[in-house]
Amino acid sequence: MEFLKELGFNDLVLHRIINSNDDSVIYNFIMDCDNVRDVINYFREIGIEVIDELLVRRLEVFSIDISKLKKQFDKYNVGVLVSLINEDISAINFL
Repeated sequence: MEFLKELGFNDLVLHRIINSNDDSVIYNFIMDCDNVRDVINYFREIGIEVIDELLVRRLEVFSIDISKLKKQFDKYNVGVLVSLINEDISAINFL
C-alpha cells in the first residue's frame, strides 16, 4: 500500500485500514490502485475531507470504477452530498 503514502497518507491510516478490513478486500484494493488513486483525487477535488475515515471504514468505495462513481455523484447536488459525507461518512450510502 505504498501508493497511499505517495498520496500523503501516514502509517497510522495504513495500519487502521489493515486492521479494519478483510484480506480479500485489501487485496482487491491494492490490485486496483490506479482506480483508487483516481477516486482519492476526485474526492479531494470535490472537497471530501474525511477520506482517511472512508479508507478505514468503507474501503470498497475506492474500488468502484471512477467513471461510475462520478455518474453517481452527478445524480445529486455534489456540494450538498459532500457536506453530508464530511459530517457523517454513512452519507456515502446515497451512492
